[in-house]
Amino acid sequence: MWDNIMSVWKRACAGARRMEQSLNRGRNTSAVATRQPVASEGTSRATRRELLGALGLWPLVGTLADPSPGEAGEDTAGDDGDRRAHVIVTRADAEEYHRLKNLDLDDPAVVARRKQMPTATIGGLSFGRLMSGSNLISMNMHARDLGYVKDLASHYNTQQRVFMTLKKCEELGVNGIVLKNHNFKQMQLARYWDEWGGRMKWIADVITTDIAKYRQLLEEHLELGASAAYLWGGASDIWYHEKRQDKIVTAFEIMKQYDIPVGIAAHRLEPIVFCEKEGLTPDFYMKTLHHDRYWSAHPKENRRFLEMYEAESPDHAFYHDNLFCADHEETVAFMQDVKVPWIAFKILAAGAIPPDDGFAFAFASGADAVCVGMFDFQVEEDVAHTVRCTAKAAHRKRAWA
Repeated sequence: MWDNIMSVWKRACAGARRMEQSLNRGRNTSAVATRQPVASEGTSRATRRELLGALGLWPLVGTLADPSPGEAGEDTAGDDGDRRAHVIVTRADAEEYHRLKNLDLDDPAVVARRKQMPTATIGGLSFGRLMSGSNLISMNMHARDLGYVKDLASHYNTQQRVFMTLKKCEELGVNGIVLKNHNFKQMQLARYWDEWGGRMKWIADVITTDIAKYRQLLEEHLELGASAAYLWGGASDIWYHEKRQDKIVTAFEIMKQYDIPVGIAAHRLEPIVFCEKEGLTPDFYMKTLHHDRYWSAHPKENRRFLEMYEAESPDHAFYHDNLFCADHEETVAFMQDVKVPWIAFKILAAGAIPPDDGFAFAFASGADAVCVGMFDFQVEEDVAHTVRCTAKAAHRKRAWA
C-alpha cells in the first residue's frame, strides 16, 4: 500500500514540476496569450498527457501528505474537506491563478483599471460602489428548492477560487467585502492578505441575537482585521419585532466605542425608521432592496414580518427562501431623505433578478453602494453594470454619498 502511495506521490511531484516549468516558459509566448497549444521544446516541457495526469493526481496526493501551502495545486483539504481542495483543473485556470496571485496592484495599468470604479466615502473610508458579499463563501445560497446548488457551489468555490475572486475584485476596483469571523477559519482567509498582497477592506457582519455576547464577537472580528462593522440585519429585525429596540441602541453604542465606521442593517424598513427617529446616526445603513417583479416572489398580502426566520413553506404563495425586501416601494420612498450612506444588498433577490435590472433599480432608487455575492466569472460583468448604472443614475433624486 505505502509503495503505491509513494509512487503516486513521485509521479505527481514530477508532473507538477514539469507543469510549472511549462507555465513559466509559456508566460512569455504569444501562443499561450492566445490560449493556443505550445510546441514541444524537449523533455523538460510537460506533455499534454503529463499535465493532465499531474493535475488529476494532486487531489489524491493532497489527502496523503501536507505540502507547504502557496502555489496552485499545493493547497490541502484541511478541516473543511472539499472547501480547501483543488479546483484548478485546466491550463487556463492555472495561468489565471498565477497571474492573479502575482498581480501588482500598484502597476500603472492595474491602477488605471481600478480607477474606473466609482467610489463612495463611508465613515471616512473610500469604497467602490460595488462591494462583495460573503454568502458564496459561507454557502448561504438562498437557492429556493434547488437543493443541489449548495453542493455544486461548494465544489467550485474552494479556497483557491475564493482567493482568485478577491484578487479579481481588487484588480477592477472592488475594494470592500462583507465577512463573518467564521469565514476566516472556514477558508483560512488571512492567507489572502498575507500571501496574495490583498488590500481588501472588510466589513464585519456580527451575527448574534444575544446582546450579552455582542462585544466579544465584535472584538473577535476586529482582531481579525475588520475595517468596519454593522449590526446584523437579523438582529435588527427580530429585536424590533420583539419590541426590544433598546438592544439595537445598545449594540450601536458598543460599536461606537471602537475607532471604526459603524453601520446598522435590516431586511425590514421599520428598524431603519426607528434609528432615524432615535437619532442614532450610524456611518451607514445596510438595507435590502429589490423589486418583486419575478416569478418566485410570493404575493404581498402573504408576507409576514419575520418570515425569513420561520420555517419555509412548500406553498409557492408563501415564503420559501425567495424574497428579502418585502417593502421596496416604502423603502425607496423613505430613503430619499435619509442622509446616511446606504449600502443596498440582496439587489438581485439571490439570483432571481437579472443583473442589468437589479443594478439599475438599486442605483436609480437611491443606493450609494451595492453588496453582491460574486463568483470569479461574474466580477467583470458586475463591475460593468456598476459603472454603467451609476452613470445612468447620476442625476437621481437622492444625493450621492
